[in-house]
Amino acid sequence: MLSLLLQWLPIAIAVIAVVISWMMVSRERKARHALEAKFAATELVLKNSRHQHESLLKQFNELRAGTMGMSQKLADMADHLEHIEDRQGEISMLDPDGKLYTRASKMVELGADVNELMEECDLPKAEAELLLRLQQKMAQPRRR
Repeated sequence: MLSLLLQWLPIAIAVIAVVISWMMVSRERKARHALEAKFAATELVLKNSRHQHESLLKQFNELRAGTMGMSQKLADMADHLEHIEDRQGEISMLDPDGKLYTRASKMVELGADVNELMEECDLPKAEAELLLRLQQKMAQPRRR
């Protein structure tokens, strides 16, 4: 029996070695497939991240261009407003009646009535009433 056992021992060892090798190859394949799946998922995440980065960069550039355009428009409007204010000041200096209406407007802001406007600014009653109504209308909040 010992001789029979010694005869089959190399075959048994070979079979065991084949089984162990097959199990190791199967585990390696499973591990490799798991790593490939993780790698594919990582590549997908990276691709999505790059796409999102490009989209955000494009949006940022559009916002920056819009902001720069808006800044330029605001600067142009400020220059235009300054020019208009200067021109208005020049016109008010040239028009002596304008000074009178400016004074009457200030008096209305301070609470003057029609009679005071007529006496202090030498305005006709119709003009004093008109100025008073205009000033009151401008003081009301605008409704939309």
